[in-house]
Amino acid sequence: MQRTADAAHRGLGSRLENVRQQLQSCGAVMAELVEPQSRPLVSGALAKISQLTVRVAVVGQIKSGKSTFINAFVRHPRLLPTAVTPWTTAVTNLHFAQAPPPDGAVRFSFMNTGEWRELAKGSRFPDLAEGGAPGFEPRDLQLEVNALAERARQKLGPEFEQLIGRAHLFNALHPGLLEQYICSGEFSGSDSYGRYADITRSADLYLSGGPFAFPTTVIDTPGINDPTLVRDEITRRSLGAAEAYIIVLTARQPLSDQDVALLRFMRGLNKDRVIVLVNRIDELSDPPEQLPQVLRFVNDRLAAEFPGARIPVVHGSAWWATQALTFEPSAVAKTLTRPSAAHLFRRGFLQQGDADPRALADPATQARVMQALYAMSGMPALYEAFDSLINTTGTAFSMGMVARGFADMSRACEQAAEAELKILLADRARGRTRNGNPNGTGSSDSPAIHSRERELILSVSANIEASAKMIEEIFSRVIGEEQAHLRTSLLNIVDTYAARERKIVTDSLARGASATTWTHEGIEVRRALSDAFRAGFEEASQRMLAYHAHLIPELFKLLQTVVPAPDIPVPQLKSLSIPVPASIPLSRMLVLDLDRSRWQAFWKRASSADQAGAKIEALIRSEFAGVADELATSAGRTFHDFASTTIGWALGACRNIQLALQRRLDRLLQEEGHPENTPSRVDERISAQAQRLKDTEALTAHLELLAREIEGIFKPGDQP
Repeated sequence: MQRTADAAHRGLGSRLENVRQQLQSCGAVMAELVEPQSRPLVSGALAKISQLTVRVAVVGQIKSGKSTFINAFVRHPRLLPTAVTPWTTAVTNLHFAQAPPPDGAVRFSFMNTGEWRELAKGSRFPDLAEGGAPGFEPRDLQLEVNALAERARQKLGPEFEQLIGRAHLFNALHPGLLEQYICSGEFSGSDSYGRYADITRSADLYLSGGPFAFPTTVIDTPGINDPTLVRDEITRRSLGAAEAYIIVLTARQPLSDQDVALLRFMRGLNKDRVIVLVNRIDELSDPPEQLPQVLRFVNDRLAAEFPGARIPVVHGSAWWATQALTFEPSAVAKTLTRPSAAHLFRRGFLQQGDADPRALADPATQARVMQALYAMSGMPALYEAFDSLINTTGTAFSMGMVARGFADMSRACEQAAEAELKILLADRARGRTRNGNPNGTGSSDSPAIHSRERELILSVSANIEASAKMIEEIFSRVIGEEQAHLRTSLLNIVDTYAARERKIVTDSLARGASATTWTHEGIEVRRALSDAFRAGFEEASQRMLAYHAHLIPELFKLLQTVVPAPDIPVPQLKSLSIPVPASIPLSRMLVLDLDRSRWQAFWKRASSADQAGAKIEALIRSEFAGVADELATSAGRTFHDFASTTIGWALGACRNIQLALQRRLDRLLQEEGHPENTPSRVDERISAQAQRLKDTEALTAHLELLAREIEGIFKPGDQP
């Protein structure tokens, strides 16, 4: 209990925020130490970490209490409308710990013609005519989109055309505003409800307060019980923008056999970035008796659907959390008269008489009841799980990459500073020898030495650039090979499954079974694709890291000809794992009603059960081949991002050393024989360079600690 209270008090993501602030501070110092040509690399990394945001999507069944939960989760108990079911296609983004844009803290963006057209395509149904199912016309989604547009046109009249593709901006929320944009209004009995809902694509609210220390965006997705195709497609797309997920179930019907849509969506997520909340335990008539059964059922179902995954399951009541946050004595008194409130008394959180309205007027009783409701709401446990979950996200990984890049660059600055200091000391020694003339030579060989060193550095620089280009080409080839290999393995799974499904359909039709409705969720193939994708990605990432460990040091070895030292700053990525991207394509829906007219025609064109089965096989292959392509492409994109980032930092560190030495030698050549180049001036430069070396040594030490800290925080993902 103390841990959860401390986590909430610190703010969610406080460890990440602390690291980010330190990285920003160190980066600002390093920007002054690196060569001017290296500053864009540092400033680009600083800009990147300043824009990092944890994006968490909340997905839930309709009537699971999702809106009430979000309000309690973000500590704005009256934010989202809960009195009416939203039932719209809008995605609501709640931004916390982020500065609002200059044009307003509240933005409602409307669909434009192109977005409606793209949504109607759905990216779920490829050209099935080419895939062996002639005559198939996926018009359902188009019809729904057209109906949506027509309903909006009737509501808005001439205003409809003026609003398409535009947005409404406000400086702040005011009562009733959200209801106009994100509530359907079909059952509200109010003309103002849902006025713009049918054309609203997204709502973006920049809010103060909340429990977040690190910038966080909470994404409220459309409910998904028996979803329309439009809501299904929009929810799927919004999940692609998130990197952490909270699944809200209702204690009365958690993960029922009919809830295939929710399970399908979950198959597209990284299982180590998911928290499941069993909400509405306040509606159970006997929580001590029923709750263990509900939780056992949920855990068993998750274990069966997602073997090996460790998905935390939290139970509670968003309603109780809301009562604790708002604490209206009359409402709390009613809450404590429900049968489920007996759970609070049995657990010892409340005393006899606390439910009496007169007792609730006492501040001490209020504090006790408030604490009891909040403790049993599940919110503290959810905060603790979420605070741990965000350490597995791509945001944490990106910060780790920047921390390691900064540490490597700082070490390069340190090495360059030490090499510069040696050049200055050697030049001073030659000058004193010449002036004292102990050997009787009386001639200066410094310009010749500096010229030779400069030519060597330029030669090494050309080799470094050529080697970096070669490494990029090798990585590109390897990534292409790994992506193709992964795609082939996924397609093999699709082919095997499609052939088996063909046999099932063919045998069924041959026996005279009626083909009225064929609901094809592809549970087994989705699970097989998910497992194969994760395993294939992890194997490929290990090969990527092995190539990295072998190739990147070659760049730094080239520097040893001009900077002979055992501690050339070769990047260290021993503890790094590349996080597995989400498998969002696996959440596509394929539910086909074979009783509709076009499918009746489809069957009539099939002269035999074998022919019908062949067309079904082509349909499945066409659908899931697209899924395999998207998964392989996402893997390739992740590997390319990793390669370009690590090669960029390695090349930047090498260039920084080369440029620093080149700059120093150029300056010495320019000042050779200059009257102001007195011994005292040389001593001043040596002293300044020695201080620069000390500064870079301190910065490197701090960044090394910081890199190890973020590597300790980050828990690479999706490991069973």
